[in-house]
Amino acid sequence: MSVVYTALPYAVETLKYASNAAMMAMLRSTLDPVHAVNPVVLAVYQQLASCSVLISLALLLDRGRRKPSWQILSWTCLIGFLQITVAELLLTTSLRYITASVQSVGLNTIPVAVFVLAVLAGREKFAWGSAYGQAKLWGVFASAAGATLVVLASDSDSTSGGSSGAFNGFWLGVLMVAAAVLVHSVAYMLVERAAIEYSSDLTLSAMMSSFGTIQTVVVAALMVRDLSSWKINTDTLELPIILFGGIIVTGVFYFGHNWCIHTKGPVFGAAFSPLLVVFSFLLEILFFQSKPDITSVIGAVLVVGGLYLLLWAKTRDHKEKVALIDHSDILESSSTEPLMLQSRA
Repeated sequence: MSVVYTALPYAVETLKYASNAAMMAMLRSTLDPVHAVNPVVLAVYQQLASCSVLISLALLLDRGRRKPSWQILSWTCLIGFLQITVAELLLTTSLRYITASVQSVGLNTIPVAVFVLAVLAGREKFAWGSAYGQAKLWGVFASAAGATLVVLASDSDSTSGGSSGAFNGFWLGVLMVAAAVLVHSVAYMLVERAAIEYSSDLTLSAMMSSFGTIQTVVVAALMVRDLSSWKINTDTLELPIILFGGIIVTGVFYFGHNWCIHTKGPVFGAAFSPLLVVFSFLLEILFFQSKPDITSVIGAVLVVGGLYLLLWAKTRDHKEKVALIDHSDILESSSTEPLMLQSRA
């Protein structure tokens, strides 16, 4: 059981991005771009499904939870606002000015941003002169660079751009993605802080999802006022995609992702995000007959190699932490032993 528990965070994060890539592939292969549901509306429907699942699971499985304080409710409201409302709407709106590939390149900097924030906040152990510190540093940058190579290679033959060809429009989209990256990175740090204060990860995820969903519904109602845009096309797989994206991607794996941040830290949770590009690249080859080139292969190798370096260094940190705890327990037991002997005497 200890081996399974140790491997579980790695499996959860990998499956999270694999399912996300699968949902993106389903959207590409089944939805008619002309008659597809509005992206903002799609996000609302998925969040409603996610919120329903997480609340139900929390009520059924997390019965030992304690009542959240007003401070915890404030934290979850803020995290839901940052993670679900602000970041997702920024990313959705940025696609009016830039391509999805440019957006993907920007999102690959999330591990770098989270790593820097975690080191500055003292939440991530980093020694510049040690081999493990260098492994973390180069692992983060190698994964981001590899994912960027895959994206640029897959987009090298594409001549399509954003809906706005203006120079200013392009940089506006870039600024939106940069803001979304910063918001996501800050949210990673806040999730760990909230999880330390309130250890019921399932209930915590349900509260964050609930607040984020309520806020997203309000914003979407103001942005999309045409009632016809809220209609789901039953002739396509929109409903299965909404259910899969809501229940699995932003539901079950949202809780799993928050649990990984709680147990392994924010850098661990962000380190796997470049895998989304790799899984999307593999699905393009398997189902859309895309032809891989040497640049994409090199990028995929960099992602995997960089991720291995980072996780290897963090595994070393975990072993040192366990050894330190065991050593302190030994010292504590040895210090209390003479007192026990005196009491017996």
